[in-house]
Amino acid sequence: TRPSRFLNKMGDAAEGGIPLEQASMQQLNMVKQNLEQELKALMNNLEALREAETRFKHSQDTLGSLVPENEGKPILLPVTSSLFIDAKMKNNERVTVDVGTGYFIEMSVDRAKKFCAKRTQMLTDNAGVMQKRLNEKKKNYEMVTQTMQVKYAQMQEQQQQHGR
Repeated sequence: TRPSRFLNKMGDAAEGGIPLEQASMQQLNMVKQNLEQELKALMNNLEALREAETRFKHSQDTLGSLVPENEGKPILLPVTSSLFIDAKMKNNERVTVDVGTGYFIEMSVDRAKKFCAKRTQMLTDNAGVMQKRLNEKKKNYEMVTQTMQVKYAQMQEQQQQHGR
């Protein structure tokens, strides 16, 4: 089956686009290159969303250990991702939360859990939307690639016929 979708020059399905079969190989190649760039950017954005989602889930899990029974217990406090210092848990009823863009707010553990849950859900939702966009771009990329292969085969067939 030959694709018959209309794509604009950015590789998006569009009413004003030309049918893929009518596009020149040069036009198809430009659309393919645009789609490759967009796919790469979308994959990077999706990865960043998933990493942030994982950080908030991890924070939410860690907040679960802030219970009165753990007060005064020894902990390893991260100074960097690979450097820790010995410490003792002191106040486990309030935490300081990075709420974004360099702002920190002190809040109760319960409120911090809710904040992390809300942020995790928002990131999960955004990642789902991003995944759908990525899937659509992949379909468009496959259609353009398939159309280029069909056109290339047709060109080879014409050359063989004229070469006889």
